[in-house]
Amino acid sequence: MKKHISVLYSTILVLSSLCANAQGHDPQILMTVGNQPVTLQEFKSMYYKNLSKDSVKSKKALDNYLALFTDFRLKVNAAIDAKLDTTPSFKQEMNEYRQKLAEQYMRDQTVEDQLVKEAFDRMQTDVKVSHILIKVATDASPADTLAAYQKALKIREEIIKKQTSFEDAAKKYSTDDRSALHGGEIGYITSLETYYPFENAVYATKVGEISMPVRTQLGYHIIKVTERKADAGQVYVAHIMLRTPPKMTEADSLKIKAKVDSIYTLIQKGQDFSDLAKKLSQDPSSAKKGGNLFWFGVGRMPASFEQASFGIKNVGDVIAPVRTPYGWHIIKLLGKKGPATFNDSVKESLTAKVLKDERSELSVAALVKEIKQKYEFKEDLKAKDEFYKVIDSTFYANKWTVDKAKGLTKNLFSLGGRNISQQDFAEFLAHNQLQGAKHSGEYAVNKLYPKFVKEECMKFKNDVLEKEYPPFAEMLTEYRDGILLFDITDKMVWTKALKDTTGLKAYHESHKNTYMYGERADATIFTCTDEKVAKEVRKLIKEGKSDKDILAAVNAKDANAASFQSNTYEKKDNAMVDANWKQGVSDNQTVNGKVVFVDVKQILQPSPKKLDDVRGMVTTDYQNYLMTQWLTDLRAKYPVTVDQKVLAQVMPQ
Repeated sequence: MKKHISVLYSTILVLSSLCANAQGHDPQILMTVGNQPVTLQEFKSMYYKNLSKDSVKSKKALDNYLALFTDFRLKVNAAIDAKLDTTPSFKQEMNEYRQKLAEQYMRDQTVEDQLVKEAFDRMQTDVKVSHILIKVATDASPADTLAAYQKALKIREEIIKKQTSFEDAAKKYSTDDRSALHGGEIGYITSLETYYPFENAVYATKVGEISMPVRTQLGYHIIKVTERKADAGQVYVAHIMLRTPPKMTEADSLKIKAKVDSIYTLIQKGQDFSDLAKKLSQDPSSAKKGGNLFWFGVGRMPASFEQASFGIKNVGDVIAPVRTPYGWHIIKLLGKKGPATFNDSVKESLTAKVLKDERSELSVAALVKEIKQKYEFKEDLKAKDEFYKVIDSTFYANKWTVDKAKGLTKNLFSLGGRNISQQDFAEFLAHNQLQGAKHSGEYAVNKLYPKFVKEECMKFKNDVLEKEYPPFAEMLTEYRDGILLFDITDKMVWTKALKDTTGLKAYHESHKNTYMYGERADATIFTCTDEKVAKEVRKLIKEGKSDKDILAAVNAKDANAASFQSNTYEKKDNAMVDANWKQGVSDNQTVNGKVVFVDVKQILQPSPKKLDDVRGMVTTDYQNYLMTQWLTDLRAKYPVTVDQKVLAQVMPQ
């Protein structure tokens, strides 16, 4: 939203909401503004919404509210007539707001809440897992996918029949090279740290059991659960890291170990951990922060680092160097906290993570299913199958064109009275061509058709939001009218007052007696080092010397002998001037060891202030003047009529 809207945010909340369309409108017309009718229900519901119970019962409050409402509707009418709702910037802002507002309606809220709660419940348990990965590309052919699945099944069968151990099978077959070295062990994981299908299998598999092959974006996984334990919470640590290159020699490895041990010894002798991290750590991102990392739970760090960090008992403790696949680490505990509770803050945080995770597609899928049922989705699968023959090898080289499907003109499916044709699907295919290995036309169509159906269902849902959800339409109307209210007022009043210098000067001139100075004193306050200097200054004042000439003469020998402060003072500006409010020189006073007196040159009578001295105040008043004049013009342009009998129904009986 534009920054300037925030200036009137509170006003918009009250005023722009008045024009929102409520469900079940009362057909009685309360008033018309120009040719725009306002129903009783529209006004009444917003009146009750925006005022306290006591205020609602007041006739005066009702009249005041009606006046505000009328002014608001007059301005919005003017904005629409000025076509401010047709400008590119207005349309863009409304589109952006609508898109953002629509997000919450484009998911199945029940499923989303279930996913959030599921994630939290799973986070209460950390699971130690190992896996064997059989890689298969996401765009693999059905034959290659089946072959990978059968290979995973065979490996699992060997393990179940004890023909081999899980660990040996992982070392022999797994294409996850890092975990394969450790017999497939990954370490502890929890929710929202891995692929959702993998996570589901982990939490569904009992300790000691081996899962069936599970498909993720990486391929097929055979999962073994070795331990479950209650969530340990999170730790906050700092570390000093020395890297160990993968193919280093034994001699180099010993040198690095000796160096990290020497750093640890320095810490034990009292050297500052943070300073050493900044100077010696080979983890640049944390080194500049004194080695500080971030709060983390299980599954975020290498297993040995994680285990060591959670094993530190006291905040401030530093443990001996720990080895990970990346190097040696000296770890210091900075903080530790237990598991979170399911409060609003945690729910909000988890919701944000769930929406970024692949599992969020489940809430979208549930919504698509609901849309299909509600709006009687009907499809012609034979019409879909006709695309098998028109998708050729060019589709996998990003060279396929819609012309190749020009003979396909049937309807693919219908939704809520809207027909989606084969040509619509052809356009979708042209913009979503597949890359990589060449497959059949059937493969491409069957892969992309469900995505097309989902996209069209979501488009349909988006198009009917205003009709299906009155609160959505109301919020859009409030936002729309809020922008129009600001923009038209800015154009006709605020910016106009700032730019119309001629009008501002004329307004000041015709109202100059409103901006008056009171009686003022043209005075100089002299501060002297002693009575002798003060006497010399007084003598020069009598001789008619100027303040500057007096200072030059008195300070000729001593630059600090005297100083002065000259100004035009209003009453209460300065206590000493107030005490000597008459022309002439006052008696001496001792202030902080100095001799101080006032020379009042003259008492000025009340006079108008110059425009530059009161520009801010005059501008505000000029804006109010313009607003009054503008509203007068609007009332003449858009006659307002109020049915008093209908208005009487607003007051509660």
